[in-house]
Amino acid sequence: MDKLDQYRASLRAVLKEHSQYRHQDDDIEVELVFDTEHDHYQLMHVGWKGLSRVYHTVLHFDIKDGKIWLQQNTTDIDVGQELIDMGIPKEEIVLGLHPPYKRPYTGYGVA
Repeated sequence: MDKLDQYRASLRAVLKEHSQYRHQDDDIEVELVFDTEHDHYQLMHVGWKGLSRVYHTVLHFDIKDGKIWLQQNTTDIDVGQELIDMGIPKEEIVLGLHPPYKRPYTGYGVA
């Protein structure tokens, strides 16, 4: 399996694992979005809580320039470490949710 296929499979596995944590409200759906053509991967909560619309990105990854970019993480779980545990090198994971000046200090990759 080449690197890009490994990254895609790892992202799908992480998102599928986290999609098992059901939302407390039955009117909110858990959606997985796998855009393998453009390499965007998301876990979303979509629905209604009473009269309020819920449209929330829980996790969002992109693959850009051969690296995995963590764009959004609203959980308290270190998904970067989960990817490392799956064999992804730490320097191949960019914390895009941090501003560029902070990325060199995260211990993860930089763009």
